[in-house]
This record gives sequence, structure tokens and C-alpha cells, in this order.
Amino acid sequence: MNIVSLVLRIKPETRAEAEAALCAYPGVECHGMSDDGKLVVTVEDAEGAAMSDTLIALHRVPQVLAATLAYEHTNVPSGDAPLSNQAQAAHSPCEEAQS
Repeated sequence: MNIVSLVLRIKPETRAEAEAALCAYPGVECHGMSDDGKLVVTVEDAEGAAMSDTLIALHRVPQVLAATLAYEHTNVPSGDAPLSNQAQAAHSPCEEAQS
């Protein structure tokens, strides 16, 4: 299990579009937002998607002005092998992983 929390800076007036775009990625959930545009987002492992690629993709969402990693937790239970790089790239939302 991997989970990260991010604080994304967005323009408050773009919240609806930003949340829709962000939540379209697997494992992404949007939480509260401050009045000045700090949106709290969590990203969890998702079947067939590399979290690192999802994080890169979130930076490319047009409404996202900046992103700060606030928390990271990694727990791989013994006996569980992480996806190979090829398997991760095959399901990656990140364009670089596809090439």
C-alpha cells in the first residue's frame, strides 16, 4: 500500500474543473480547500497504475499551479511483489512512460 497527500495550489474559481480533472485519475481523491486555493489531495495505489506517474500527471492538470508533497506512506506486505516497470508503464497516465 502506498499513499501520499499533496497540497495543490489552484485558483479558487477553478475548483470544480480542477477536482473533476484530478479525480479522473485512478486512486485520486480531493478533500478540503482553503479560501486562498490550497486543495488537499490524496493519491493511493491503484490497480495497474504507478503512483509516481499519477503524481507527474497531476502536475500537468491545467488548473494546478503548484504541488507540495505533504505526506507519504509506503507499506509493501511480505510476499507481495510490486509491479514491474514494464507493467507500470503499460497503464501509466504519464506520457513519458508510454514512449
